[in-house]
Amino acid sequence: MTYEEVVKIIDNKHRFGKACGRDVTREFLEVLGHPEAGMHIIHIAGTNGKGSVAAFVSSILQAASFALNNSFKVGLFTSPHLIDYTERIQIDGKQISREDVTRLGQELLEIQLKLEPTMFDYWLAIALLYFKEQGVKYIVLETGLGGRKDSTNGLSEAPEVCAITSIGLEHTMYLGNTLEAIAGEKAGIIKPGVPVVIGDMPEAARNVILAKCKEEKCQAIVAGRLAEQVELGLFGKYQRNNAKVAVEIIKALDLPMDDSIIKAGLKKAVWPGRMQVISQAPFIMVDGAHNPSGVQALFDSLIWEFPNEKFSFIMAVMADKDYLEMARIILPRAQMIYTVTVESDRALQAKELAEDIESIGGNAISCASYEEALEKAKGQDNPIIVFGSLYFIGEILGGL
Repeated sequence: MTYEEVVKIIDNKHRFGKACGRDVTREFLEVLGHPEAGMHIIHIAGTNGKGSVAAFVSSILQAASFALNNSFKVGLFTSPHLIDYTERIQIDGKQISREDVTRLGQELLEIQLKLEPTMFDYWLAIALLYFKEQGVKYIVLETGLGGRKDSTNGLSEAPEVCAITSIGLEHTMYLGNTLEAIAGEKAGIIKPGVPVVIGDMPEAARNVILAKCKEEKCQAIVAGRLAEQVELGLFGKYQRNNAKVAVEIIKALDLPMDDSIIKAGLKKAVWPGRMQVISQAPFIMVDGAHNPSGVQALFDSLIWEFPNEKFSFIMAVMADKDYLEMARIILPRAQMIYTVTVESDRALQAKELAEDIESIGGNAISCASYEEALEKAKGQDNPIIVFGSLYFIGEILGGL
């Protein structure tokens, strides 16, 4: 099979399986002989920020390895991707090759399991096989959805450290409709005696995680905010909270490194599609914020960086998101919101999104394409902010 054929077969697997993802992973890895055995795992969950934290941690570990004469390799598993599935699996910042995906994907598709794997399960299995083959020592592992039942929670190897970056209302159909319930699901990644780094979140959610840490006899490390003078590779005020979580994760690993290595890693971190400036004239920034808490973090950063500006927003969302609350957050600084339809079966139509925004007092115009929205936005002479869906941002970056 070709790469495209393998990816198509995997992509057509159910997004949400009948079986618990954690249990599918356990069966998969048992059949594969536990490729994760002996690896040092950093397990990261959270409503927002987990991808950025993973990027910071991976970058710091790479800087440490370089300082120690490239003494170890760092694997990174994240989701979703923006342009190509290979983005999900990286070693030392380099994406897995299409050839390796094709080879490993075919091998996994031939395995018959009692439980039916989802698309996510296959990519996780590919990642772990690949990391084992390549001699990876540290794996930075981002959860997919939730924590307790998530596929990444089915590994036999206990993590070196866990982190929960933030808690907000998202995927309430699967995780619960209160902050406490969602925090309980995320806290499901916590293992007995394993240190837990806790990011910025409401007190009610934090208390749930602290109670779980006490129950499992874990050291709980509440991260603050990084000092302003430390330079980051990622743009945005909220990234200082994420960077501090990453620093506390590194400290919990107890590796021999000084502050200069940590600072070098923070400065070199890359995470596409998160407050990424793609043009200075006109100013265009893209951000994958796709839920109210993520949009609030984006909005706070915009006000911090541009205290007296109005913005032209280009917005595209999935229909199952709380898009009206997302719109309400940006309305105070929105000159105009241009709506677009994402290329997805789950997308909300641009016309419906514009009408709903106008129903809550906003100014919105539906557009047939991103290109049309961009041309209209350029006429406003305001900074242009594109947000609402990681898939939408992937479409834009893929066309650059």
